[in-house]
This record gives sequence, structure tokens and C-alpha cells, in this order.
Amino acid sequence: EWLEAADCRAELLQHLKDQVPQIFCLKKELSPPEEEDLTQRRLLHPLECFLFGEDPQEGRQKLQQGSASSQLCGRVFKEGETVYSCDCAIDPTCVLCMDCFQDSVHKNHRYKMHASSGGGFCDCGDVEAWKVGPCCSKHDLGAAAAMDEAVLEPELYERAEKLFRVLMRYVTDFLVWEENFELSAELQPRIKDNAYYCVLYNDEHHSYDHVIYTLQRSVNCDQAEAQTHTTLIDKEGRRAVKRGTLRSCQQAKDLIRSNSEHISLQPLRVEILHATVMAHQTFALRLGSWFQKIIGYSGFRQAFCQVALEPNADRDRPCLISRLMLHDARMYKARKIVHELIFGSMLMDSDFKRLFAIEFTKHYKQLQKDFISDDHERSISITALSVQIFTVP
Repeated sequence: EWLEAADCRAELLQHLKDQVPQIFCLKKELSPPEEEDLTQRRLLHPLECFLFGEDPQEGRQKLQQGSASSQLCGRVFKEGETVYSCDCAIDPTCVLCMDCFQDSVHKNHRYKMHASSGGGFCDCGDVEAWKVGPCCSKHDLGAAAAMDEAVLEPELYERAEKLFRVLMRYVTDFLVWEENFELSAELQPRIKDNAYYCVLYNDEHHSYDHVIYTLQRSVNCDQAEAQTHTTLIDKEGRRAVKRGTLRSCQQAKDLIRSNSEHISLQPLRVEILHATVMAHQTFALRLGSWFQKIIGYSGFRQAFCQVALEPNADRDRPCLISRLMLHDARMYKARKIVHELIFGSMLMDSDFKRLFAIEFTKHYKQLQKDFISDDHERSISITALSVQIFTVP
């Protein structure tokens, strides 16, 4: 029915408005398997039915039959992963993952191996990165011609652009969300419950013990519960430490700020978010992972890049991918997902890589300022893309 709707965007957002708060951030939380099952059945499956215009399984099979593997590897390295460099590289930043190295001519050359600090990606297939042997046997140069032929049917590409435009705007809006923002009219719940979360964010000013002490004094939890909260804040970047009415969450926020200020001159960052907003933020993160799988198909990757780099109708506002970059320092776990999306889309296509480089350079000064003042883990920063954008001719 979305295909036939006069206003496709409104219908899609209506579906998200109805379904997302019924799955995420409920008073009684679902188990991870239950939550994933509902997410697949009630959210992702209907979206994929719209995207493919048929059963998603059949649609995927058709795409796999008509597509070739990418010329570029683009594997994003995890921290500590073994990477290989060779004397054949244009510069020392050009590296290969283990699989590509083993299937390349470079294993018989003079090479070095070291542990990645995370965030980079495999340069196999990039002819500008190597003097000889730019591709392993899997990512041979012949794949480039095959990729050009793997074009989506016009109707499928049009549906992909429509869907990606709605979902990328949705993802961006919720990943750059700030406490004082209001839900758009399309996502406003019919009845706004007095259900809020007090959300505590990670920082590098307060130690584990400081945060545990603050939580015990502020949200009426024992030491074991405070330790669990603190561990998850460090791992995920943030954690809802209290659910309740707006008034009770405001009291908890004030206590957390005042108690943490006694320990350090800078109070902990804490926000109050409505349960509906938290639910949409949770699904926005899940959509980030979904996009990573979908853009594995080259035609969908092109549609995604087109939408992400599309100029905003309001000329004073940047495009969607630039909005995400400019909020990188304030994002929590989401920043890693955004970086992987950029690696898996714009950096895998030479034309879109050039357009992305223009956007990156346009905002470079602000990104570096944010990096200097950012107190989060330095190895995960959008500024690390400087290596990909500026070091290869």
C-alpha cells in the first residue's frame, strides 16, 4: 500500500510512529531475541518489501545473480586487527587486510605487518594506492566493468531513493538529537505519556569510582547496579539510569550534576529524553546496521550516496552526511556506525568519494576544532578520514 500512497513519506513515518514505541524502550524491556524478532517482522521486513517491490528474499537472489563483487575491498579494521603494508604502496598508510594480502602478489614481496589502531580500511583494489598489484585475486580489475553493468532497474532504483531519503533523514535527525528538540508532527504520539528517561553520557573527566559514587547518591541504586550502569556507559557511550515522570527524572538529573561537580569541576553530561524519543533513537541505530548490509549491493550503494550527499532544500543547512559529521564529537556509540557507513558507501566509489571529499574539506576546520575539544576516545573520530581523503594522490 505504501507503493500506491499519494504521500509515501507520510505513510512510512506513520508506520514508524505506530510500531517503534511498541518495540523499544518499554517499561518492561523485552529480551534481546524478542526485540530482534519484532524488529525484523514489524519494521525491517515491511521496509524491505517496499524496497524490493516483492518478497525480499527473492529480490536479494535476483540482485546476487546479476551482480559482481566490488573491485574495492573496503574492510573496516577493528582495533588490534593485523594489517599488512608493502614496499609497493604509494605511502605507508596504504594497507591490506589479512585475506587480501594472502591472495595478492605482495605476500612474496618485502612487507610489514602491524596491529591496526582501528577505523582504517583495506586498500585492496584502489589503483591509486599501489605501484604494482593493486588487487588480490578476489578483487580483480575486471570486477570494475562488471560493477558498471550491475545497474538496478529504474523502478527499483526509484524506490530505493524514496525509501533511503526518508530513512536517512530519520536516522540523521535522531542521531544528532539534542535535549531541547521536539518530535516532528508526523512522529508525535497521539497520547504523550509522562514517561521519561534520565540518560547519562560517558566522558573522560570522571573515573569509574566517581560515576559509581554519584549514581549511588543520585538515583537510589546499590553498588552492584551502579557498577553495571557505569560499565555499560563506558562501553556504549551512554545509559538510561532512571525511568520515571519528567519531575522525577529532573530531580535525578540535578542530583547527578551536583554530586559529580563536587568530585570534578566539570559535571557529568546528563539529559532527559522522552521514552518515545529514546525508542526512535534505538531504532535509528538499528537502521544504521541495516543500511550497512543493504549498500553491499552496488546499485543500492549509489542510491544511498546520492541521498546522503543531496544538497539540503534549505541552503543554510548542510547535506545529511555533513550533519552527521558535524555532530561526530557529540555522538556516542553511533559515531562508529556512521564511520562504517561512510567507509562502505562513499569511499567505495571514486565519483562519490570525490564529492564526499569536497564536503569533508568544506567542514574540515570545524571538524578539527571539535576534535581538539572532544574528550572521547581519540581513535574513533571523523577526522581520522583525513588519511583516506588527503594522503592518496
